[in-house]
Amino acid sequence: MPWQQLHFTVQADDVEFISELLFSANALSVSCSDNQDDAIFEPQDGARLWAETRIVGLFEASCDIKTILHRIALGLSPQPLPPYHVDILEDAVWERAWLAHFKPICINDTLWICPSEGEKPKDNKPVLWLDPGLAFGTGTHATTALCLEALTQLPLKGLTIMDYGCGSGILALACLKLGAKKAYAIDNHPQALLATRDNALKNSISESSLTALAPDDCPKIQYDVWIANILLNPLIALEPLFAEHIPVGKTVLLSGILERQVNELLHHYEKDFVLEKKVERDEWMLLLLTRK
Repeated sequence: MPWQQLHFTVQADDVEFISELLFSANALSVSCSDNQDDAIFEPQDGARLWAETRIVGLFEASCDIKTILHRIALGLSPQPLPPYHVDILEDAVWERAWLAHFKPICINDTLWICPSEGEKPKDNKPVLWLDPGLAFGTGTHATTALCLEALTQLPLKGLTIMDYGCGSGILALACLKLGAKKAYAIDNHPQALLATRDNALKNSISESSLTALAPDDCPKIQYDVWIANILLNPLIALEPLFAEHIPVGKTVLLSGILERQVNELLHHYEKDFVLEKKVERDEWMLLLLTRK
């Protein structure tokens, strides 16, 4: 099935905000390149951006691009939309581009994240074999890396985990590799659920250990650790749901927010949660909170 790409040409200072707007409009991925197509896939620490940068959002074929452009225009107002165009991308081309830029990563000297076609690392650390497919999340984006690093520092053995907004399933699968007993992966994109299940199979993780579901099917149980690497507005809207299913003293990891958004988010969480730790990377934030 073909996919739609929405291309914008923007100044470097606008890349971060327009990336956020694309993700809030349900982009499956965002990448940046210069006019010579020298791509940055999920920019890392110190990655340069060009004075004039092409930023590309990937959308399902069924998405209404006019509606997406309208949402982005509202977010940019009163500034006008930057120059843009739309084209069609076939599955295989997109996937090969991702895999070419996805290299093994070791998280906190504790957990390997490796492409499934790669070689097994020569040490005894657990390995998460992962292909992003058409769902966002390989561990290189700052918010994903922050979550992974935090998870390697938590005692997860025997716990029940919720990964809300799972993308490729990387965080739920990482928890299982680190000793969790059961993980639930929730996403409103069918492609994300498919990628999560496929990645579970690659890692010989059974459906009894990892269950991938749509939000309406989220089990009404209590969770030891709740992870949500999404965006500010859904994090605010979902706070009552999180509070309902996280017992007193248990952990929630929130990411996908910018440094300037932290105070607004905490205002909505302070009734039910206590901030224990916050970590910043490239202006993106991770918040670790516990349930009051």
